[in-house]
Amino acid sequence: MIKNTKKRLSEYWDERVLRLLPKNANFKKVEQEAKEHFSFIGTTIKRVITPLIIFYIALGLVMGLNVFGSLLLTLIVFLYSNFIPDIDFLIARTERKSKESLWYEKYFWLLFTPVIAYYILIGKAKPIYSTEHRCFHNIKSTLIWGIFLFLLGHILWDETIKIIMFTIFGFLGYLLHLTVDGLVFQSLFWKERIEQAKKQKLKGKNN
Repeated sequence: MIKNTKKRLSEYWDERVLRLLPKNANFKKVEQEAKEHFSFIGTTIKRVITPLIIFYIALGLVMGLNVFGSLLLTLIVFLYSNFIPDIDFLIARTERKSKESLWYEKYFWLLFTPVIAYYILIGKAKPIYSTEHRCFHNIKSTLIWGIFLFLLGHILWDETIKIIMFTIFGFLGYLLHLTVDGLVFQSLFWKERIEQAKKQKLKGKNN
C-alpha cells in the first residue's frame, strides 16, 4: 500500500508538478534530499535539543510558566526548519539578471512555503528564477528565517522566554541543514555522520 501511494505521488509530481519547476526537482531528488538530512536529526536531538528542552522546562518551572504547549510547537518548527532551506531547489537557475525574480518573491517562497506548496500541487505556482545557486543555502537566509520566527513568536505569545526559545530552535534547525551540507562549521559529533552519509550517497550512485 505504501509503495503504491509513493508511486502515485511520484507520478503526480513528475507528470504535473514538475512542469512548473526546474527539471532537477523531480520526485526522486526530493526524496533523496529528505533522507539525507533526516538521518542527522537523531544525533542533534540527543546532543543539542534534549539539553535545551530540559533547560526550557526548568526555566519555565522557575518562572511559573506552562511551556509545554509552546515546546511542542517549537519542536515542530525545529524539524520544519531543518528541511526548509531545500525549497530553493524548486527555484530555477538563470544566467540573465533581467529574468531574475524580485528578492521578496524569492523570500516569500522561503517564509510561506506551505502556501507555495499548495499552489505547486494544484499546478498554479508562478515560476521563480535566481542567478544564485541554492539561494537559501547561506547565512543571510538563516538570519532572515530567524527574524521571521522572532516576529511570528511575538504574534503567538506575550512571554519573552517562549518567543526566544521558538526563535532559537528554528534558527538551529536551519543552521543544522547548512552544517550537514558542509556550508558552515561542522562540529565534531556531526562530522562522522556527515562522512558516512557522503559515502553511502556515493555508493548508491555507483550501484
